[in-house]
Amino acid sequence: MSGSIDKAGSYNGIGGAQIKKGVPGKQQAPKKQKDTFQKGKGSSGVNWDKIPANSRKYFKHGNKVSPLLDGQVTPDDKSDDIFHNIEQMIRGAKKSVQIEMFSLDRKNIVDLLIADVKRGVKVQVIMDPPDQRSEKAKGKAIKKLRKNGVDVLLYPVKEAGSPEAKYGQIDHVKMMIVDGKKAIIGGMNWGEHSKYNRDVDVQVEGPAVDNMEWLFRKDWLNSGGKQKDLPWIDKTPPHPEGESAVQLLTTGLEKKEQTIGFTINRAIKNARKSIHTELFVLTRSDTVENLIDAHERGLDVRVVLDPLKINGKGINEKAAEKLKEAGVPVKWYVPDKKTKSKLHAKIGIFDDDQVILGSANWSYAGFNINREAGVEVLDTEVNSTFDKAFENDWKLASEDPQYLKEPDNNPGG
Repeated sequence: MSGSIDKAGSYNGIGGAQIKKGVPGKQQAPKKQKDTFQKGKGSSGVNWDKIPANSRKYFKHGNKVSPLLDGQVTPDDKSDDIFHNIEQMIRGAKKSVQIEMFSLDRKNIVDLLIADVKRGVKVQVIMDPPDQRSEKAKGKAIKKLRKNGVDVLLYPVKEAGSPEAKYGQIDHVKMMIVDGKKAIIGGMNWGEHSKYNRDVDVQVEGPAVDNMEWLFRKDWLNSGGKQKDLPWIDKTPPHPEGESAVQLLTTGLEKKEQTIGFTINRAIKNARKSIHTELFVLTRSDTVENLIDAHERGLDVRVVLDPLKINGKGINEKAAEKLKEAGVPVKWYVPDKKTKSKLHAKIGIFDDDQVILGSANWSYAGFNINREAGVEVLDTEVNSTFDKAFENDWKLASEDPQYLKEPDNNPGG
């Protein structure tokens, strides 16, 4: 797959297909696209002036984007529940289901995927390889899926100590594409414990799904899969209800793919009114400095962090202390002692028209090392929905971190 980062920091290696006619299953990655940006098209109310000109061409217009939340936010309304929508999409698949997932051991989803195979649906899964901590649950799920006809490949992560990744690498993506027409992407893992966590995803219908297919295709081939086994990538037309402009963002070891961190920092620097974030991990010093700069420009900057502790160390305490010293309001998610819930979201809500979310923690590994995927969405209604959820979380959050006792086996994300 060809591509590079331009001066605006956008990855131009994913887009419309370049097709080799007459060769079954053969599709080349797209060439650099021409700038077809039309101000205001499919994104009413969006302030495009804060998006650099060189970045605008990488947005796909005419997408229907539906915000999805964990079940605790609106327990009486399943329409925006992450797992409800995941299950509905799997049940409704007609031809193909493509999944790239860090953690997939939720029994009912494993069973639904197997049921799809029995109905004649082609199901392909890329997973992060099991490690010592996840071997039992993840390894069992992989074995069951493969035994029942699901094609499962393991992403070739770099081991700790390798030149490219001193502390190792993971495939941290959380993405599903169904029939090449609809996708779910975000921060929610598919583990048995995941339903208890505070998290966010989006469901996307429209041209941006093509970019996610190209990402899956690249990672499938990189994981040892064959191109002939992949479904054809057709050009998806704008959705009739499509009002969102969407840019796919990634992290990988290749410099050209490291667009998540760049885009988040660009959004912080260019924000005009407000920045509201909910984060599992915040350790990037440059990002912290940019948040402080935004606060000093007079913006409403507020941050909710997870009280994450590893080996007795509070991971987010340093960033929280620095932000507070500069006057930035910081609060802490209050975990449920019974379920050991986490704030697992990785979301930035900018002004009243922009949202960035996905799998990447705001850390060095999330911006530079791990395989990650996320989206930048320009849409006032999507922004409003997530900002209302943020305001509710802000009210429930505490001034000081409430750490839970670290169990021998931490529940997975």
